[in-house]
Amino acid sequence: MVSKMSESRLFNKVYGCMLGGAIGDALGGPVEHMTPEEIRESYGGNLDRYVPYRRPPAHHAHFASGDAIGNYTDDTRLKHLHCQAIFRAGGKPRPGDLAMVLAEAYHNAPDPLHEGFIEEYYMKALWQEDKVAFGGEPTNGSLMANSPLGLITACQPDEAYQLGFDMAFLTAGYAKNSSAILVAAIAEAMRPTASVDGIIEAARHAHIRFARRREGDHWHNTEWRYDPNLQFLDRALEVARDKRDVFAIREPLMEILEWGHLFSEAIHTLVVALSMFVAAEGGAKQSIMGAIMYGRDKDSYASVAGALAGAYQGVDGIPKEWIQPVIDGNLDVDMYMYSQKLTQLIEQDYQIARQNVDDLGALL
Repeated sequence: MVSKMSESRLFNKVYGCMLGGAIGDALGGPVEHMTPEEIRESYGGNLDRYVPYRRPPAHHAHFASGDAIGNYTDDTRLKHLHCQAIFRAGGKPRPGDLAMVLAEAYHNAPDPLHEGFIEEYYMKALWQEDKVAFGGEPTNGSLMANSPLGLITACQPDEAYQLGFDMAFLTAGYAKNSSAILVAAIAEAMRPTASVDGIIEAARHAHIRFARRREGDHWHNTEWRYDPNLQFLDRALEVARDKRDVFAIREPLMEILEWGHLFSEAIHTLVVALSMFVAAEGGAKQSIMGAIMYGRDKDSYASVAGALAGAYQGVDGIPKEWIQPVIDGNLDVDMYMYSQKLTQLIEQDYQIARQNVDDLGALL
């Protein structure tokens, strides 16, 4: 069963999403605080290969030391904890499943580095409304790690959006919606007939449908109503569709997005990643490279863009030379095995849904 399933198109897209996110993270992590000009000067052009980190390990960065390459950061580590919540639930998780996983990871941390990484999220799960993660800032703390939620709701963008919103207790404010939009995009990207524009529209409309239920029917017809996710996403995507060049869209996007003091802000992460994906016409290599060369929180941008492009194109769309280093550089998690388990759970949900449809049909 597992062997046959691993040859399926479903597994190819699941594994592509898992690898794409980890690769974007590992490529962007070592140059996170560098400007595009500094990257080009140091590495001879736009970064298209793994380079070692120049700074020591940290809670919200890489954990490896020395000259090792391919090491991902806390973004992917948190993503794998979302996978564990899915495994714990045996399918679509609830916030409590993730809270239990966070508690287990925190109390069984092998060293202070692992413990420090998980502490902020664990305390949020424990204290709930009494604890505002990152001081209440609308960070990308959920968005950078929640792509597995789109996998477990494959081809169901509306259900994916709701799951993404419910599970985004690690962040606050409009960042919960940013997180949900990405989950919906990942779910639509899993569809066998998916298109780049169709992915964006499905995620956008899932957000609008949810918002109208929550805000009221006149939400988009009242001038004082404001939706920052759509405000910035729509403007940025217009640029991406016009230029179709991941490097050419950087300056216009900077003008659209450059506000506020927060480095790991959710809308930046969502909009940059989706814009690079559109400008690259869904290609994993260009999506990731464009996100890396954008600046700011580039490992998160590249991780999100890589996960979306990986779900859309599958493993076959990822440069082969990028795959093995990220596997060898992070031996603590077997992403192939995680992808197999996710694929099995998706197939399980499919069988249940098919039986339910048959039973409902018999009632009509």
